[in-house]
Amino acid sequence: MLENKVILRSIFKHTKVFMEPSKNPKTGQYANVVRRVDSNGDMILNEEDRKTGKYLIPESNVIELYDGITFDLDNEIEAAQWESIRYSKKIAQDRWERDSQGNLIVDGNAKRYGTAELYVERPGIESRIRNDRKRKIHEAKAYIYNDNEGNLYQMVKLLGTPMTGQPPSDVEDYLVSIAEKDADKILELYTGSDTHLRLLLADGIDRHIIFKRDKIYYYGDSIPLGSTEGSVIAYFKLKSNERITNMIKAEVYPEYYSFDNSLGTDKLTNEDLGDSTQVTAGVIPKVSSRTRGPK
Repeated sequence: MLENKVILRSIFKHTKVFMEPSKNPKTGQYANVVRRVDSNGDMILNEEDRKTGKYLIPESNVIELYDGITFDLDNEIEAAQWESIRYSKKIAQDRWERDSQGNLIVDGNAKRYGTAELYVERPGIESRIRNDRKRKIHEAKAYIYNDNEGNLYQMVKLLGTPMTGQPPSDVEDYLVSIAEKDADKILELYTGSDTHLRLLLADGIDRHIIFKRDKIYYYGDSIPLGSTEGSVIAYFKLKSNERITNMIKAEVYPEYYSFDNSLGTDKLTNEDLGDSTQVTAGVIPKVSSRTRGPK
């Protein structure tokens, strides 16, 4: 049966790979079918090895591998051969296996090739991955095609490519090209819980309400928000920063937000500035009054 077979594939169809037994990286040991050899190249066997007579492989053994080679796990010899090499760095456990840094073991990344020359073929997995990818692309494109023109410009701005003044069709085409390459990036834009806060930051910068000075983002002249976009978003999300965040929203989007001046929301207290003072030391006075507000 197929479940009892291991098929190896190579992206280089006509290349042969010669491989010796490999150690399990977790244990640092060879598979239990591998035995060390003496100076003559003979396997060093113990009494139990001689009694059982099971098929064993010397650590110096070399197996020739090629695209499509199959190991029948019901066959003692082929099963032992597979066990002896299965942990090799040159073999990926499937076509899309990644290392601890997220790089594909077979394909590598933009800077280097992968470490594996072969991968275990798992029938059904590759087609499932391809279908999942196509579904994601389809979903991402649907968000783009159903979006209004104004928001499309906002989306490309969040991707770091402002396209102000360019035709909407070009903006849409650019977003579709991103969806085809990285659907997750578009899906995160449209479904991510922080998208509205990222837009707030981008629009605040565009409208000169949020400034970047000395590698710190500021609201106005003296309220630091964070040193990175991520830290600014985290600042916006803190409940203790709600009043300042609402003040920013009211200035950035005066048509949608307004201050309730009866509550004195245009006056900032030490309590309001508590988290701001953690962003950078020595920037904020102990008590600050903000006279600038939404027009």
